[in-house]
Amino acid sequence: MVLEQINLLIFDLDGVITSENKYWNTARMTVWELITNEKYLGLKNYFCQEKEPSKILKFGEKIIASDFIYELKSRAVNSNWDLTFFVTCLHLVSILAKINQINHDWANKLSREDITIEEKLQELGKLLKGQEYDSSISASVICQFWRETSGLKGNEVVEYVTVFTQKILGRNFLSLEAKGDLWQLCYQNFQDWYEGKKGYNLPDDETVLELEKIEATLRILKNSGYKLAIATGRPRNEVIQPLTALGLLQYFDSTRIITYDEVLKAESILSNSGSIKLGKPHPFIVLKAIHPEEPDEILLKQEFQRRERKYAAYIGDAASDVVAAKQAGCISIGVLTGLAGDKQKILTDAGCDLLLNSIIELPQWLGLKID
Repeated sequence: MVLEQINLLIFDLDGVITSENKYWNTARMTVWELITNEKYLGLKNYFCQEKEPSKILKFGEKIIASDFIYELKSRAVNSNWDLTFFVTCLHLVSILAKINQINHDWANKLSREDITIEEKLQELGKLLKGQEYDSSISASVICQFWRETSGLKGNEVVEYVTVFTQKILGRNFLSLEAKGDLWQLCYQNFQDWYEGKKGYNLPDDETVLELEKIEATLRILKNSGYKLAIATGRPRNEVIQPLTALGLLQYFDSTRIITYDEVLKAESILSNSGSIKLGKPHPFIVLKAIHPEEPDEILLKQEFQRRERKYAAYIGDAASDVVAAKQAGCISIGVLTGLAGDKQKILTDAGCDLLLNSIIELPQWLGLKID
């Protein structure tokens, strides 16, 4: 690794600069609503007896445990929409496996093509009236899912949901497939909770370290001649707004801020080539940050991806960041901020080139003079 070659530093956001707490709490509120609200499944006391949104997060670990998030990240799955879908789907599968012992009509309701996913959940909820199910019934199913995906990474884990559902329930349901109706419902409700459209505003984004230290680090890097970029799974408005509010947006090259919006646009344009998923750990967003002028079609060519780009480094906190960096041919720098757990082992096992405690150590590692 030749430090003098590096001139482009690409940052993931969550766990690197911003905290993911708001996202994780948004996922918890979404799962709670879809399982307990009568507009959906309606199992009122499944997680707790509390009904007020402002008090639900006291039971956040019961809805989505930090260990669940850790396990998902260790398998290079970094999307909080996928997180929300995984938890909702695994609870639903557990509930359906339980009701199947006394009533088989649930399968017909879930298979109907003439009603929406919301209506399907309502119909299932009618079958569950009087059943005193709680979240403990899903424990064994979740453990089984982790065992069966221990050797899988990224999209392989996401796609295994279909196989797993079929194994537990005895047949496949289109509504429960990755990016199917349930995923889309999770996505839409997640966004509504995040944007405050549910009548409750979650606490705003925080930074993983003191804002002054992050700002000073970015200022030193930019003033030293480094181009700074962003490659994140967040939608664009969830990048621009918080970074503007934090006073950090000014340090990044505006042509190199690559978000989920660019992923969706590219997937849409390229969909005629078949189903294609460009979120991390796919290297697309990293390559787009390195080559913002290149057409998306070029970025997807294997021979283009295999080029060495040791002049660029991607800084992330998850296995999916490491995989994306390596596949883009650039240097992978892992930071130990973000989610707790044995992150050092996860990043090392994924092939990370360098581990730092935080981005604060970047100037010193690059040999920059710090006043």
